Amino acid sequence: MPPRKPKSDDLPAQLDALDDKIHDLLMRRAKLAVASAPAEQAVRLRRLASRHNGEMPLAVVLRIWREMMANTAPGRTVHVYAADRAGVFRDLARDLFGSQVAMKSHLSAAPIVHECAADPQAFGVVPPPESDENARTWWAQLTPSGQPGPRIVAVLPLSGAEQPAAYVVGTIEPQPSGDDTTMLLLESEDTLSLTRLQMLLKQGGLESKLVAISRDAAKSPLRLHLLEVAGFLTDDDARLGALREQAGDSIQRIVSVGCYANPLRQATS
Repeated sequence: MPPRKPKSDDLPAQLDALDDKIHDLLMRRAKLAVASAPAEQAVRLRRLASRHNGEMPLAVVLRIWREMMANTAPGRTVHVYAADRAGVFRDLARDLFGSQVAMKSHLSAAPIVHECAADPQAFGVVPPPESDENARTWWAQLTPSGQPGPRIVAVLPLSGAEQPAAYVVGTIEPQPSGDDTTMLLLESEDTLSLTRLQMLLKQGGLESKLVAISRDAAKSPLRLHLLEVAGFLTDDDARLGALREQAGDSIQRIVSVGCYANPLRQATS
């Protein structure tokens, strides 16, 4: 026999019972939860996305879990870029850090990096890197992995977007999530052309994308490149050593300045 459809007068009681069970589980989870790094959160959200089905949109499910994970870190301050589209960046910050997080606005990105350097518990939400060969950009102030200081730890939004709308900086060490992008800061002589650099990267087995170019000073003979490289790389990766050897003195420095878990690309609406 087909299952009996609930009578309309049974439905409120059934919903109340389900709400109580969900609430009990939420309270139980809150007792077990600890603050987790963006990479750990990404792993958890990917697992949920892989098993999700039914009427509730995946985006709603992910938002519920992001809120739960964010609320395990009370007392945190997130510094947010607010020179333009301030509301957009604040919404993006809530996407990762939850609706209750304390936020402080800044009119430029560089002070956000400085605030994160001064407070190891703080995070910052900054606009995508831009090229500027006449000024020192915010990303040129990032700290190499393995040293105390701020670096890129995530991109926003966490799902659904083809290109990052914002980058997250913090002082935590990068952790692999299984599907990552590493941010490399490469400092080279002007004599090293972009064409030559791209060829060296490809020959070295580094699937990379040039994100921005800058200099420490307007007349500096050294050019800074911010690169996105597929995968989780550490500074002792053999491919980086081979790149330095092939480039010779034309590359002065190449270090990891962060890593982020790649956002979910599947539809979330």
